[in-house]
Amino acid sequence: MERDQVITLNPVSHPDRRVRQVGFGLTDPYVEQCWSAVVGPSTTLLLRRLPELWREHQPAQIEASELGRSLGLSPSMAKHSPLAYTLGRLVRFRFARPVGQQRDNLDVFVEVAPLMAHQLAKVPQWTR
Repeated sequence: MERDQVITLNPVSHPDRRVRQVGFGLTDPYVEQCWSAVVGPSTTLLLRRLPELWREHQPAQIEASELGRSLGLSPSMAKHSPLAYTLGRLVRFRFARPVGQQRDNLDVFVEVAPLMAHQLAKVPQWTR
């Protein structure tokens, strides 16, 4: 990922009908209170910021270095940079999917699923 590479983040409905019915919007406190223990602070912060970015532009398009700095991440855009890791976690935990083979263009789901039982077992007691 290059420093001046533009990241495109498209808002889309979750592909699973059940998540659309019982899931939570990205601005819901559930995202921070429950998912942050699973995906970490930078991924949680990015999820919570996206609706604001989408108010300005849909899809949101932002330079990788600017996005990284806004999340408090190193400006390095190497393959294993903190920003690349954060974007990868969006895909890994099914908050987003790549558009084609591009790592810099993601469809991000506007709903998140409730935590699964195996994920609940890993979060702090007060979160459960």
